[in-house]
Amino acid sequence: MFLLGHSCWSYLFSKLTGREVRVDLPAYLALLAGILPDFDIYFKPLTQHHTYSHSLIILLPICAVLVIRFKGLGLAFSTGILSHLVADSIVGTIPPLYPLSDFQLGISLGLPSPADTALEVGALAIVLVLAYLNGDYKLVTGSHREGVHLAIPLVSIVTLTLLFAGDNNVPLAEFAFSRKALTLITLGHAVLIGVLGIVVLRGARALIIDNRRRSRASNGKSSERQPVRSPLPE
Repeated sequence: MFLLGHSCWSYLFSKLTGREVRVDLPAYLALLAGILPDFDIYFKPLTQHHTYSHSLIILLPICAVLVIRFKGLGLAFSTGILSHLVADSIVGTIPPLYPLSDFQLGISLGLPSPADTALEVGALAIVLVLAYLNGDYKLVTGSHREGVHLAIPLVSIVTLTLLFAGDNNVPLAEFAFSRKALTLITLGHAVLIGVLGIVVLRGARALIIDNRRRSRASNGKSSERQPVRSPLPE
């Protein structure tokens, strides 16, 4: 599955799990969790893509530590991480026992395929609805400092896509519109990246304004504390 689907399904699983355990996982973490298993792309050629970071033997202990350490937040975040493996096993396969075994598990509906396109674009549509219902849409319509954090999943999606294409000699622009299914997924990526970009810019603006206000308030207090000197000699 492409990063559009991974980030969106992660958001859905993480947010819904968080609601069940009564925690509010920030939007940037909900999106980021499902992308993390693909961070192995950053470490090529030290590690091969789709191996260690897609193994249950590796991820389950990590998720257990997160749950023990962060309780409900760790559970919600871990659900997002594991959603990556579920998604990949639907459209392809995963090595759940790696490095102990190269056994592959999955139903392989295909990538790209109509099924994958429906899962990815459909997830994006559901995310937009859920974000409206849980209030995350306010990050887009208003200016909030927290919006800056969404730069993390935004940069991750863009850089991982470019690195993967470069490592596999994929002409990205040509590939993105080579089929109708890929065109829809490409447009979905554009929508997601565009929304995240708007939120980050609004967040940066709010951060700058807040810092200016604090600076002015601090300067005002400093000037009030300074003693007033008489202009006439004593």
